[in-house]
Amino acid sequence: MNIKDALEKKDVNYLIRNIRSLLNLLKSKDGLEREVGWKAIDFLIETGNVNELVQYKNYLRSLLWHRLKGVRDDAWKHLHVYKILQTIGIERALTAQSDKIKWSAWNNVLNLIQLEIVSKEHIRSVRYAYWRLLRSIYPTIRKKAWRHFVKLVHEGIFNSSDKDRFLEFLKSNKANIRILAWKTAFMLVKENFISLDELKTNIRYLEELTMQQSKVKKVAEKLIKELT
Repeated sequence: MNIKDALEKKDVNYLIRNIRSLLNLLKSKDGLEREVGWKAIDFLIETGNVNELVQYKNYLRSLLWHRLKGVRDDAWKHLHVYKILQTIGIERALTAQSDKIKWSAWNNVLNLIQLEIVSKEHIRSVRYAYWRLLRSIYPTIRKKAWRHFVKLVHEGIFNSSDKDRFLEFLKSNKANIRILAWKTAFMLVKENFISLDELKTNIRYLEELTMQQSKVKKVAEKLIKELT
């Protein structure tokens, strides 16, 4: 018998006796094995065996900043487990040195607030850490972070007091960052974070992006038409 078999047979005793094997599945490179592991964790909780997991809550927390993206992603999908285990220290991921780990945390920040794992006040107090994601060296993280920024403004994590810092991105020396800031700015007008007049005041920084032959130029030209 293995963990999967025991889960199918709802053999709680087997799962408890082999809990270390169960926990090892959570950091497997195989997504299906991780799925079995997390289902077993949920099953132990549902059957009233939370105490069997308490001593491993630090191990479970470490999965939130695991080097493998799949392991991290699956862990973040199970924040309810961390809530039940009253796990502390999760907020440290919001200010991690690694952009990959930091993004995993900020991408789930609204869930952290909803589950009352981390307070909105604390999130706002460390929002400085998010600015680095907006200029991340990883293009995928950078693009996702800019899209997510609109949600964070909508939820009040960022507000008008952060506008001056945001305006700096509209003038960024790096074209790929500047254009993302401008694309996002138009959405932020709808959130009353910034006004069209303020964008028009800085339009020369958008116009500069039309002076080079690239995909950025076409996007900039389109945005200028919307603004004028």
